Amino acid sequence: MRPIVLHHDDTPYVVKFARKEPGRKLREISSALFGSLLFKVWINPRQLRLGGIAYEAKRLQALKQHGIAVPEVLLLTPEYLVMTHTGESVQNRLSQAPKNLELLQSVVDSLVELHTHHQWHGGAQVRNLTVKDHKVYRIDFEENTGNAMPLHLAQAYDVLLCFNSLLHYLKDDLDMGSTLLASYLRKAPNARVLQALQQVNRHLQRLQRVLLPLMTSKLRQSKDVRRTVFFAQILQQALSL
Repeated sequence: MRPIVLHHDDTPYVVKFARKEPGRKLREISSALFGSLLFKVWINPRQLRLGGIAYEAKRLQALKQHGIAVPEVLLLTPEYLVMTHTGESVQNRLSQAPKNLELLQSVVDSLVELHTHHQWHGGAQVRNLTVKDHKVYRIDFEENTGNAMPLHLAQAYDVLLCFNSLLHYLKDDLDMGSTLLASYLRKAPNARVLQALQQVNRHLQRLQRVLLPLMTSKLRQSKDVRRTVFFAQILQQALSL
């Protein structure tokens, strides 16, 4: 079952159930292969397995101790996890108002806060963020990324997931995207994360030089190719600022 929202005395709570996700093993292998090729570090697919609700509860409690804005764990049983409700989906908010620079910057600052506390998310996409009282919260911590690869690579992976999920809301605004990414790099300085992102940039620039000329005009205009090229442009420009 998907998580549900229950109300008691006019207060909302989130209930997340223990579940098995079909097709997860194939996605673990694909993610491990992609990460290994991208960062040139062997990633064991078994270490990418979902940790389940007990694992998520443990991570939420640890992150809470570091002052990270996450839901509070109220009750954990073998069947379900009960947490505080942390507001509206950031994804929904951005869908209503794309290019909302204040909210986009808050998303980036939330990632800065997480990483400067030497933590990682594993599911840093905008769909796993909520906003309440002008504060961005992080949800969904079943991913085991930080235990499958070194911390700096897990954080670089967070950056890639975060900014790839924000591309739709930037509406092809290259300057806004690169400014936001440069803001992250400035506020969360980490030479090893920077090195990993520079490596990704070299891969993307090489792919553009080699593969793009071989593609048909129709394929170059496809959604996935255009998103990849747009992200490559953002990354290259941000790294040069």
